[in-house]
Amino acid sequence: MENNSSKKISSSKLEETLVSAFPRICTDCGKVTNKQFFLTNPVLHSTTLDSFLKNAVPNHVIAKFAIEEFYDGEIYFILTLKEAITIGSLVLTLDDAAVRENASKGILECDCLDAFKEFTNQVCGMLDNELRPKLPKPIHLKLTSTTLINKENINTVLSEEALHEECLTLTATMRILGFDDAQFVLSISKLIGEEFFSEVIEEADKDFKGTILAVDDSNTDLRIIRKLLGNEYRVMVTSTPNDALSLLRKNHIDLVLMDIYMPVMDGLTLCERIKRNAMSHNIPIIICSSSPTQDNVKHAVRAGAVDFLVKPFTRQKLIEKISKHLTNNQLFVTKD
Repeated sequence: MENNSSKKISSSKLEETLVSAFPRICTDCGKVTNKQFFLTNPVLHSTTLDSFLKNAVPNHVIAKFAIEEFYDGEIYFILTLKEAITIGSLVLTLDDAAVRENASKGILECDCLDAFKEFTNQVCGMLDNELRPKLPKPIHLKLTSTTLINKENINTVLSEEALHEECLTLTATMRILGFDDAQFVLSISKLIGEEFFSEVIEEADKDFKGTILAVDDSNTDLRIIRKLLGNEYRVMVTSTPNDALSLLRKNHIDLVLMDIYMPVMDGLTLCERIKRNAMSHNIPIIICSSSPTQDNVKHAVRAGAVDFLVKPFTRQKLIEKISKHLTNNQLFVTKD
């Protein structure tokens, strides 16, 4: 089911965590189907659901797992129609000959669909149990739908945003003893996947213009920044000022985007601390705020910020500010 528009992704904590759930999934799926169940050869790619589904075989069944609590989004579990019928028939405890006959017909009947929904709910629960203790923030997964999808109904089953947003798609070889190998597919928005461990998940050898650190207690604002900049810049994000200081110590950061109003330590105090540190004082800082009062702008400059950006901002305005100060900083460093 791999297609030419997919791009191999370098190793990540997300991939490691999902793959670490495979043994539990195999054990529990084996119990549900009463068959030995194996997942091997996992590969993580960057693609879109639109491209992935349209370049694969015609009919799939897609289950949506809603991501709730701190994170917000969906994980998609995707199998071909044939495999969905095979698994649903096995859950119904049909004999192997009847399972193969049902799969060859290619018709997902109501009782088989209900049985497959039971299976997808089990997979959702397994992932929830595996992810919950490993992620830094609270998470809960809930099965919201299991639907047959094809080229005719793809635009009604999935929203335009879900279809065309860059996503991380983990494929693995699925083997149910006694049946042909197939593919087990999990897909998640790249923005959401990166939020799990505050990591940058990128194509191997991709060339970025620089590394931006965004500090904001609003997860929505951080997601917007990553969406606006992710194609051109490596974007690291955190909602915690202390984590920002740690990221600055451990990584080469070219520019910092920082909100003013944050709990524990506000952006102006954090800006002053960065500027007092000999290792980071040359890094340009742009303060971002929805309160562009004269006092806020004046205090930002006094704290060491090179510019002030009013929220909400457009991609063009954000890129202009970043390009200007990265260029100025490169000239400054060269003169030094």
